[in-house]
Amino acid sequence: MACEECSALIEHEFRSPDDLIHALRVAAEEASRGVLEPLGPGVSPGAAEDEALYSALDSGAMPRSIRYRFRCTTCGDHFTLEADVRAVTGAWRREQVIP
Repeated sequence: MACEECSALIEHEFRSPDDLIHALRVAAEEASRGVLEPLGPGVSPGAAEDEALYSALDSGAMPRSIRYRFRCTTCGDHFTLEADVRAVTGAWRREQVIP
């Protein structure tokens, strides 16, 4: 169940390049703030990762597809941000976590 920290992170399909970029920025900001923790093999969140993400967003250089997984540090809910960047398809989803 969503907590006060992550309740504003609402599931949605991306409708435009701006929508995708906004979702990436929100994810990066929430990770920097310590609300979201990146998940995955070899993931160690830190200043270098944040700088790389912001640099890519600022320059417009993006990979063809992206998939980021996060965990809310307050309630433990999981999220996936997945997209085909060139086609601007994809979504921000809250994942079902089975205790």
